Amino acid sequence: MVMFMPQKRRKFKQFSWFRLCLLIMAGYFCYAVIDQQTELYQIRRETEVVNAQMAQAREVNSRLLAEKENLSTAAYIEKVAREQLGLVKPGEVPYIPAREPAIP
Repeated sequence: MVMFMPQKRRKFKQFSWFRLCLLIMAGYFCYAVIDQQTELYQIRRETEVVNAQMAQAREVNSRLLAEKENLSTAAYIEKVAREQLGLVKPGEVPYIPAREPAIP
């Protein structure tokens, strides 16, 4: 007598829409997280650059304010008048240094 053994049938997993939707949602979630992290990194870098520019602008502003205060003093006005404009006080003899000849 010959016995027939039942053959094992391979069970193919049936297509599951639910699993496909979960896979798509997980992929989109990963994409969204990575995209947001990239954008956040760029914003942080821009913030650092802007903060550095702001510090530089504050330094320039403080120097200009100091120069503005200095411009209104009588000593500075006299210094500019003597050095840049060549003015002298009454009774003073202007001193103009001679130019040195160029050595060939």
